[in-house]
Amino acid sequence: MIDLVTVGWLTVDDIVLEDGTCRRSMPGGGALYSAIGAAIWTASVGVHAPAGRPHAERSRAEIASWGLDTAGIATAEGNGLELWMLHESDVHKQQIRKLSSSEPLAMDAARGPLPEAYGKASGFHVAPQGPESSIANAQRLHAPGRTVTMDILADEMIDAGRYADLSYLACLDAFLPSEAEIDRIWAPARIEDWLAETARSGSSHVVGKIGSKGSLLAEAGTGRMTHVPALAVDVADTTGAGDAYCGGFLAGLAAGRPLVECSAMGTVSASFVVEAYGALATKRPDAEERDARYERALSRAATI
Repeated sequence: MIDLVTVGWLTVDDIVLEDGTCRRSMPGGGALYSAIGAAIWTASVGVHAPAGRPHAERSRAEIASWGLDTAGIATAEGNGLELWMLHESDVHKQQIRKLSSSEPLAMDAARGPLPEAYGKASGFHVAPQGPESSIANAQRLHAPGRTVTMDILADEMIDAGRYADLSYLACLDAFLPSEAEIDRIWAPARIEDWLAETARSGSSHVVGKIGSKGSLLAEAGTGRMTHVPALAVDVADTTGAGDAYCGGFLAGLAAGRPLVECSAMGTVSASFVVEAYGALATKRPDAEERDARYERALSRAATI
C-alpha cells in the first residue's frame, strides 16, 4: 500500500549554482524532491507526475531504483519540462524553460488520472505545477481522514496571480509557500504578520520557507508562530530543498504529529537533499542518523 503521494511536475534541469558550477541533465521537479523528502521518513511513497517521452523510461527506472513507486509517472508527448535552474541566492532562484522544453501547463493535462493504487494513501502533497491544476488537485484530493498539503510556484512561466485569492486553503491541512513566493504574490510588509493572519483566519496551517534561515510556522486558527532554523550541514546544492521540506512535513502531518515536529521532520529532509548534487544523489539515511538530526532540529525550535 502507498502511504504518501506527491503530485506535480518532473523536470530535467541544467543547474547553475551561485559559484558558476553547472550540472547538466539532472532529474528534478517538485514532485520528485518532495517524494524524496517524504521517503526519508516512510518507505512507501508514490510519484504522480508526467515525464517527457525521451526521458520517461530513464526517469521511471532511476526513480524506482531510489526506492519510490513510479506507477503514477505518465509519459507525455514532447520533451517534457527541460529547465535552466539559476541560483541567485539560497532564497532567489529562477527556473527558465529551455527552447527544447514542452509548455509547462501542458504537463498538467499529461499527468492523467490518479492511479487506483494511490487512492487510499493517507497523505498527498500538491507540489508546484500550474495554478489551475494545483487548486483543482487540492479540491479533488480533499477528503475526511486524508492529509493534503500544497506548495506553489511564482515563476514567470505561470500566472501566479491565480494564487492571490486564498479560498483554496479550505481544502488544505497545510500551505507551504517560500518567502520569495509570498513576496511576489502578496508583498506583505512583514512575512510573520502575513503568515499569522492567514493561519488565524482559516483551518490550514501556513508555513513560510525562508531559505537558510529555516521555516516559520503559523498554527491554523490561532496564528501562533514558531521558528525552526535550518540545520547546519555541508551544502552542495540547494535545488529542491523547499520541496524536500514539504515531503518531510507531510510525513509528520499525515502521521498526526504536532506541527513543530512536522517542521523538524521537513528540516531534516531538506538537510539531506542539500548535501547532494541532484535529487537522486540524496542518500537514504539510517534511522539513527535521521533521528539524531531530528532531535537537533526540534531542540532549536522557538516560539516567536
